[in-house]
Amino acid sequence: MRPSEERHLQVAGEAVQSAGGVYYGWIVVAVCFIVLALNAPLLASFAMFYVPVLNEFQWTRGSTAVAMAIHLIVSGLAGPGAGALIDRYQARRVMPIGALVMGGALLWLSQASALWHFYVAFGVVAALGSALIHITPLTRIVSNWFMIHRGTAIGLLSAGSGAGQLVLLPLLQYLINEIGWRNSYIVLGSLILVVPTVLIIGFLHNSPEDRGLSAEAEMQPRRKRQPVSIVVEEEGQVIGRKRGFIRKNEVVILDQEWVETDWTVFKAIKTFRFWALTLMMAMFAAGFFIISVQLVAYLTDAGYSSMLAASIMGFQGFINMGGKFFGGVLCDRIGREKTLTLSIIMFVTCVIVLALSGTLISAVLVYVFAIFYGLGYGMALPALITSSSDLFDGKHFGAILGVILLGGFLGGAVGTWLGGYLYDRTGTYQMNFLVAALTMVISAMLVWKARPSRVRLVRSVQGDSMSL
Repeated sequence: MRPSEERHLQVAGEAVQSAGGVYYGWIVVAVCFIVLALNAPLLASFAMFYVPVLNEFQWTRGSTAVAMAIHLIVSGLAGPGAGALIDRYQARRVMPIGALVMGGALLWLSQASALWHFYVAFGVVAALGSALIHITPLTRIVSNWFMIHRGTAIGLLSAGSGAGQLVLLPLLQYLINEIGWRNSYIVLGSLILVVPTVLIIGFLHNSPEDRGLSAEAEMQPRRKRQPVSIVVEEEGQVIGRKRGFIRKNEVVILDQEWVETDWTVFKAIKTFRFWALTLMMAMFAAGFFIISVQLVAYLTDAGYSSMLAASIMGFQGFINMGGKFFGGVLCDRIGREKTLTLSIIMFVTCVIVLALSGTLISAVLVYVFAIFYGLGYGMALPALITSSSDLFDGKHFGAILGVILLGGFLGGAVGTWLGGYLYDRTGTYQMNFLVAALTMVISAMLVWKARPSRVRLVRSVQGDSMSL
């Protein structure tokens, strides 16, 4: 046959899909995505309820904002406990309790009449409920289902937070305007009571074994395609066949002793890798919050309209959602360390662009900043969490991840304070930009110190094929 002749290639062989039609792990990811999409906007929604609550009760802004501070602290401290509960018990037993507690707290808020109601209901009760259905337990479950596509799966899961903010926050603002903040809390509380509970009880399972599948079920569809029969057709006529192998991924264990260790929190904290990951989380969160908390103030001080500043926040949130998915896929293609390094490069670039936008007033520059900002932050989260999973995967991973993420909460708290402190001392944001960039660079250096790819490595391999 001449190369110029048109050919039609089709692959005939065993069915690609497993008996269930699709690997059940992807159903688990979809459920976790929806649960996180409903849960994650809780913090952002506080700012939306903040103004009507202040208008009704005439409390001071500082005293009312304490509810948010309490929520952040309790959420961080509750993370390890939430992970440990998922490690010990089935998700279908634990997580509906979280939805019940969180939904009940929001229903309580609809009847609030005193400031301490917000401190206890939002600051403590809602935070405890949220911890049971947030990123720590959800990541724990998804990690159980995936090895080859773990980065992609975690990237899809984490994108749920951006999707929730994109859809739920405008809906909440509409409800607050139409039916008031109290009725809006009733709607939100009822939604969280019902939807996660039904999805979790109906579809969520801790591991493949709970569905009667083997630990290698994720790879079965690809294995069934090996070998394949390739039929070459020309003008509707079969002119030849060949047998071959298609491209696939595989996980290579490089440190068998590390993988076989039954990791607990006590064992993990004795390792350098654990502290490298925890400090990496803390430094990344600090650098991010140094910029993010001051962003609107910086843009308005520079002369941009508050409407533009608000649109930038929404736009970067959309980019962030895509960045999380792309970062997850990239983790499985080029590795965790390279993905995080690339995300840090983007973040440092966005800091430089943001600094320029304060001097060269240009909406184009601000939107360019938002693109790099959203991608940089979005791509990093799957790499950070997947690195932890690669190193400390096991029956106690939920508790270990909770402690590592606690470092992120504490780093975020420090970054929030430090951003304001640096501006108060210098009167400009130049020091904020410098410190944020430096902490991000340190974060990238730390992931290379932890080196998850020295323990487990996902690589792509190509089998041989027979010619015609």
